[in-house]
Amino acid sequence: MKEWKIEGKEEHPVETPEGEAGKAAVRAMKILLYKQRSEQELRQKLQEEGFEADAIDLAVGYCASFGYVNDRKYAENYLLSYRNRKSARVIRSELGQRGVASAVIDEAFEEHPYEETEIADELVRKKAGVPHRLDDRELRRTYAYLARKGFSSSVIWGAIHRYQEEAAGED
Repeated sequence: MKEWKIEGKEEHPVETPEGEAGKAAVRAMKILLYKQRSEQELRQKLQEEGFEADAIDLAVGYCASFGYVNDRKYAENYLLSYRNRKSARVIRSELGQRGVASAVIDEAFEEHPYEETEIADELVRKKAGVPHRLDDRELRRTYAYLARKGFSSSVIWGAIHRYQEEAAGED
């Protein structure tokens, strides 16, 4: 019997599956010790390490039975981690690339409301500093900074406009 301890979880005495499935389950648990992963990411990692599809299915099911693989929790944690640095569009895209279903992503966004304009306003203040009139160079750089974060043009111009108004109000 092997006991596993994953941060934030209680210890569970568990018998791992036999044979290659057992090896895959042990490897999957070790992978999950380092970083939370979506189901697709875990499957891909195990596949890269040469495990067969049947063993991967059993290993992922084994990990999921303890709640260690949960795309809903993964999406929520990802959203909360990146919400102050990336646009909703980019977060949705990255979660989709990691194999999280769009319905699960939608649920995460419903559970944790995301106000893009507030985030863009914060990022403009972070990039431009103390409110002041932006010259052309600063304006281009600030726009490009937010564009790289995945914000739409209308959200970017709105944030820059509010920043400029704030600077004008302080003069």
